[in-house]
Amino acid sequence: MMTINLMNVSAQQKSLDFDASRWDFGDIAEDGGKVEHTFIYKNNSSKPIVILNVRTGCGCTSSQYSRKPIAAGASGEFKVVFDPMNRPGRFVKNINITTSAADEPVGLWIEGNVLPRKKSVEEQYPFDLGGGVRLESNFHAFSYVARGESVEAVIGWANTSKRDVRIRLIPRESSGLVQVDIPDVLPAGEKGVMTVIYKVEQNAPRYGTLNDVFDIEVDGKPSRTLFSTNAVAVDKFDRECDDISMPIAVVPKKYIKFAEVKHSSVVVDESLKVANEGGGDLIIRAVEYAGKGLQCSLKAGDIVKAGKSVTVKFTLDSSECDYGVWTDRVRIITNDPVHPMQSLRVTAIIVD
Repeated sequence: MMTINLMNVSAQQKSLDFDASRWDFGDIAEDGGKVEHTFIYKNNSSKPIVILNVRTGCGCTSSQYSRKPIAAGASGEFKVVFDPMNRPGRFVKNINITTSAADEPVGLWIEGNVLPRKKSVEEQYPFDLGGGVRLESNFHAFSYVARGESVEAVIGWANTSKRDVRIRLIPRESSGLVQVDIPDVLPAGEKGVMTVIYKVEQNAPRYGTLNDVFDIEVDGKPSRTLFSTNAVAVDKFDRECDDISMPIAVVPKKYIKFAEVKHSSVVVDESLKVANEGGGDLIIRAVEYAGKGLQCSLKAGDIVKAGKSVTVKFTLDSSECDYGVWTDRVRIITNDPVHPMQSLRVTAIIVD
């Protein structure tokens, strides 16, 4: 029987010892510049140790240390630098240090609280519409909106000019289910919000992605900035429904790869099975994809019985595709209350 010397393993893991594993910077100013702390280490082993790799996991944290071997019994410094700019609030960062002495990395931690700086109007409202009008954001993505319900978001605006400004949003792409409320006239030097609301009626025959894009006019002049928003229309789910009777959609693959496909040819993939591991019927509410060259056998209204599965056939007509890398995104919307939308990517390389 093999005997493992646990004391030797422990000594190996602790051969590069630090004076502390954690440092708290406390409160620091966001615009006060970088802060740093130096950890002291010592090689308690009988052999030289080399720091092989340091992983901070974030661009705001960096390290400085000697790349030379650390002699047995020698000490050294390991400096950690944190940049608080644009990172207000509480932070906890991990630094993993891989050495030649052990397979497992040594873990150090820094933490603190970044006190936010006062931001300029341009930073708070980065999207310039022209005429002195700025938006906090020119895009908002909602997650799901249930039938018979609505979702709402507010987006800030600012009129930085010294005159009242007229503003108008003109639908370019419309779902017919969104309402955007913003004053017709934005007073000089004022700030406010515009409200974006999606509402899907209980009996509306709409499922899937709702996309809306607006052109913007400021004092009658077209802005170079558009405003867009989207949501996904799904069933209204009974949260008190018995779990046994709920459908559970299982889409085991996230990619369909046709690999190399000759131009002007038709190829088929039937490797995907959509399963229902729940107790009720799984109803396909919508299947979305760009459609240029791709066809999918799964259709809105299809039903997958409890405990059953269906094979989904993807057909690619490459004559509709440009040469090179071709991709499409397929979204499957169902009555699964936990995961009402499943998404997978379809790829191919179109060649001569």
